[in-house]
Amino acid sequence: MNRNKFIVSVIMVGTMAGMFYLAFRDGSAPVQPVTESSLGPASISTPMDAQAVEGIGTLTSSSPEVQTVNKNEAFFDLMLKNGFTPQEINEIARAAKPIYNFRRIYPGQTYKIFRNADGTFASLDFTVDEGRYIEVTSGDGGLSVTEKKFPFDLVIRVASGLITHSLFASLSEQDLPINIGIKLADIFAWDIDFFSQIRKNDYFRVVYEEKQMKGGPDQYGAPGIGRILSAEFNTSGESHYAFLFDSQDGFPDYFDEKGKSLRKQLLRAPLTYSRISSRYSHRRLHPVLHTYRPHLGIDYAAPTGTPVMTTGDGAIMTASRTRANGNYIKVKHNSSYISYYLHLSRFAKGIKAGVRVKQGQVIGYVGATGIATGPHLDYRVKKNGKFVNPLKLKLPPAKPVPADRMEAYNIFVSVKLDRIRQIPIRDPRAEHYAGGMESAPGKDTSTDSRRGDSQSSATD
Repeated sequence: MNRNKFIVSVIMVGTMAGMFYLAFRDGSAPVQPVTESSLGPASISTPMDAQAVEGIGTLTSSSPEVQTVNKNEAFFDLMLKNGFTPQEINEIARAAKPIYNFRRIYPGQTYKIFRNADGTFASLDFTVDEGRYIEVTSGDGGLSVTEKKFPFDLVIRVASGLITHSLFASLSEQDLPINIGIKLADIFAWDIDFFSQIRKNDYFRVVYEEKQMKGGPDQYGAPGIGRILSAEFNTSGESHYAFLFDSQDGFPDYFDEKGKSLRKQLLRAPLTYSRISSRYSHRRLHPVLHTYRPHLGIDYAAPTGTPVMTTGDGAIMTASRTRANGNYIKVKHNSSYISYYLHLSRFAKGIKAGVRVKQGQVIGYVGATGIATGPHLDYRVKKNGKFVNPLKLKLPPAKPVPADRMEAYNIFVSVKLDRIRQIPIRDPRAEHYAGGMESAPGKDTSTDSRRGDSQSSATD
């Protein structure tokens, strides 16, 4: 009898111990699907941190999978396939709209969804571009949305190439970032026509910054491209140089080896994607009012939302709205020139009267506000108080390096010139170097054109 009682006691103790273990072992609770209530206060402020926070559980220790926006995929589709309900998706989109409109996502953007250990939604990191991401966090009081910048290391890279077909083909053949070509075309825009002037056996050399993101696009894709520090582009036997130099006017700028600015006072056009739909005229039949009147600007037809750039350095005089002009911006460049941008759909962030802007800076977006038949930009220029034809302006270059900075600039350029001329010219057609360099064919005596020769760290 006593023996039977002992056996029963052992069984009961063992059963209770097993129940205790199952009830309290870490992570034993089943993962719950995301529900409407899961958007409540069950998260922590650093979604990539797997520390336990008292009373609200823990994040999963493994990093979530990086997902990519595909062609014709909307934000609603992305969230739906990740288990969110339509109501939850609308809540996230609505909360984010003042900072980022998820209706404007595009193929190639990447994102991560973090969940708590119990499966509830913790946060969403959605990459906007190579330097920024949107963080949507579930916390006390609901959702919070913040725009953040990826911290990054700056690595100095060198690249070069012999033109076989085009600049962009040479970059592609070497697996170099296409953005290098875009930046070179912008820098040398007033000296070189990259559509008609480039010839076979022209060459380029460039020293540039590469942004290696910490937790950003280096995990999601290719590193970002920072500033071009110095460049040489040789076409038809003539070398054109560009050096980034701070002339102490508030904006670093590009100058040639003699200290002359590579920019004109005004850009040729305020946007890149466009066609001219109406030219400057003193007598034009207005498409809406059906009367003949002067049209003292150039109409550039472009899709709604196309970025509009200021054509020169200056200060915003007006960023307002009128019945005829719609949303429009007026920029004073100096004592002679004022430019106008009419019928905008909206202004860029931070654009208002009194703000200083840099040539090429996006100040607004194409629209059809005011008296307009369709989306376009009406661009106008006033010189010495009179409207002039922007297409016929003969513009002087922008300011050179100031006289009191020329001595420092000459020292700066002598070092940079020597450095850039030592970069071997890479021929993408074969593993050898051209251009009269001392290195033997097939041997690179400097760093690889895709590798940096020095490194410095920075965070943003």
